[in-house]
Amino acid sequence: MTLPYELKLHTERIGDLALSIATLADLDRAVDELCAEYEQRHADDELERDLCPYFGVVWPAARGLCQVLARLRTELAGRSFLELGCGLALPSLLAARLGARVTASDLHPDVPVFLGRNLEINGLAPDAIAYRELDWRAPDEARTYDFVVGSDILYEAGHPGPVARALAAHVAPRGRIVLADPGRTHLQACLDGLTALGFRHEVAVESVADAQHDRAGDAATREVFVIVSRRDDA
Repeated sequence: MTLPYELKLHTERIGDLALSIATLADLDRAVDELCAEYEQRHADDELERDLCPYFGVVWPAARGLCQVLARLRTELAGRSFLELGCGLALPSLLAARLGARVTASDLHPDVPVFLGRNLEINGLAPDAIAYRELDWRAPDEARTYDFVVGSDILYEAGHPGPVARALAAHVAPRGRIVLADPGRTHLQACLDGLTALGFRHEVAVESVADAQHDRAGDAATREVFVIVSRRDDA
């Protein structure tokens, strides 16, 4: 399938591993072009928002999540793994490389095309990562996983409650939730929701390079929160 975007290829380095990722060449231009198209078609704002290609770059929180997953590599091998709101699925690609049984999930229709392309680029089999269309706002009969992860998925006021319930519903009884966030307003509400559902949290801060603002010889860094949550009785 041909994607309606100009793409570029760059390398993400996580510890001793490197992954090549096809991303949007210019996120702002891709969003502007979509908005112009929807204005011409008089499409509704909600549909435009859901289909905006914000997933098409690697955000700092995904890098922070990957740094933590790399340190858990011996625990990931052979374990079931679900990424919510995967976007370009960098954490899923890393987990697959580390031997996890990975399912990536999202709602944007272009995500599985990017996923297939990035699996091929990295020499991974097409079935190395299962893809699942999953809307955390809608009821779902949940299969559970040893690891349920997400990065920067709390960017709207309506997200914390549904995200907390989706994370809790999909994690196995003795499994772990790993949530990475750049410190958005809605993070605490999600953690409060998980606490009310019987989870306890360990919070760490990861410093990551932000390639969206890198300059030659002067890579900007920023901090992201990475929260590991377990059930109180786990």
